[in-house]
Amino acid sequence: MAETDRVGITPRSWTAQLHHGVMHLGKRWYVVSAELNEAGRAEGVRLDGPYSDRAAAEAEVDRQERAPG
Repeated sequence: MAETDRVGITPRSWTAQLHHGVMHLGKRWYVVSAELNEAGRAEGVRLDGPYSDRAAAEAEVDRQERAPG
């Protein structure tokens, strides 16, 4: 497989660092967090929630991105 090929659904813009996203499952909203290594593979995937609506889940993403460390 060429180095530029991707496997799965990880966006090309994600790098080897912690990333957060919002996901809608059924009637609930969740925050998905994962650390992507340099090969683009997710490690330490975590699902937090549920949140009452998309705005609440996005607010949690903002809070997590501002948190130290």
